[in-house]
Amino acid sequence: VYNKSLYFYCSFEFCCNFIGFFLAIHLSTILGQTGDWGILCSGVLTAVIETVSRIVYPIKKKFVYLHSSSLNKKFYFYVNFLNSLKIGILYGFFVEAFKLGS
Repeated sequence: VYNKSLYFYCSFEFCCNFIGFFLAIHLSTILGQTGDWGILCSGVLTAVIETVSRIVYPIKKKFVYLHSSSLNKKFYFYVNFLNSLKIGILYGFFVEAFKLGS
């Protein structure tokens, strides 16, 4: 049972990173076409990413001390989903920046 759970979480985080990467590429492509939305979009995305980081990392520190009930595990699962999505979005924007710089 442990190995299936480990494979599920690893593949789920891998898929969340790809979904974030996909979102970043599409956001930069769609919003970059007009040129008017670039500054507003970057400000909103920075605020969202910093808010997710502010939520995720204190919870990860506290989760070690919490009891392992099913509600806490589900909440931790969603927190990991948000964090993996955030990492994928950041990675996608870095790749887009390197593509534009070359």
